[in-house]
Amino acid sequence: MFKKKIIFGERYKSKHLNINNKILSLFIALFFAVGSVKSQDIHFTQFYASPLTLNPALTGYFDGDWRVSANYRNQWRSIGGYPYKTFSIGYDCPVRIYTEQINFGIVVLNDQSGIVKLTTNRIYGNVSYLKKKGRTTFALGIQPGFVTEGYDKSKYTFDDQFDLGNKENMFGLATNENFNNSIYFFDLNAGALVNYRLSTGLTAQLGYTLMHINRPNRSFKKTKSDTTRFGMHNVINFSAIIKMGEHLRFKPNIIDMYEKGASELLAGGNLEKDITNPMFKSVYLGAMFRYGWNGTFDASSCVAGLKWKNFDLGFSYDINVSGLKQATGMRGAWEVSLIYISRSTKPSKIKIPCDRL
Repeated sequence: MFKKKIIFGERYKSKHLNINNKILSLFIALFFAVGSVKSQDIHFTQFYASPLTLNPALTGYFDGDWRVSANYRNQWRSIGGYPYKTFSIGYDCPVRIYTEQINFGIVVLNDQSGIVKLTTNRIYGNVSYLKKKGRTTFALGIQPGFVTEGYDKSKYTFDDQFDLGNKENMFGLATNENFNNSIYFFDLNAGALVNYRLSTGLTAQLGYTLMHINRPNRSFKKTKSDTTRFGMHNVINFSAIIKMGEHLRFKPNIIDMYEKGASELLAGGNLEKDITNPMFKSVYLGAMFRYGWNGTFDASSCVAGLKWKNFDLGFSYDINVSGLKQATGMRGAWEVSLIYISRSTKPSKIKIPCDRL
């Protein structure tokens, strides 16, 4: 009997690892498939579904052996037919050393902006430390990374190219403008969070992230000033899980960002309901509201998603209501998020009674 249980456990574990390997391979293939997608600053409506870009302290903060997360955003296609596209993919896992937990992760971002194809590629390595004490969980994280930026110089026209006598190509002259079409630099981010379980029906989380701590220079002409350097980007995020019944939960999400006098607030939440299905776990619907740098209402977003097996799939659509709506026709952005969390193989503590001798 005991031998049969061991054999069954080994077969289950082997099957489970094979499934995980296939899913991880799928995400890797997805990354290379969209690797040609080229950038504005990181900007997701479903920021809570992109933990490795939201706060490095969230690295390894999940129940499982490892996690893969992917996000894609397509914005403002209605303006000239040149959308702003952002793609990210990340992998993280916890490493338990005795009673301590240290987490490691990596996240790659690719972003393309407008007609000149201003392209940003970022790769970050995440490290965090997590400590649980009673109802409270603390985490600290750091995120060093390498960034490259470039653009298509042929898409620009300058005033010294203007040729009044050439009616077929009035900007056919060569330009004397001289600057690089690519740059690269080191970037450093850090974050902290605290999660507190107030009761069985209420859990809240508060996080803070400081991005561009080293304030890297971002000039294609190699000039250096306060204007060409990144400002320290401050991010405060809040989330909670509020049980509204045995199978119903409300999950509010708020993020507030500030850099060099510019700010943005995004607030909303999702209503999630468990469903009795052997494959699907739950579905959720929600809305997000964005306020721009001057406190004006910028956009509203509809959110929908479902959880099945170990996957979490989300979709959102932004409706532009700012002054830009005359150009966009109120069409903002659509976004897709996908998270997979591997099952935990961490052994459970089991007390085995034994007779005293």
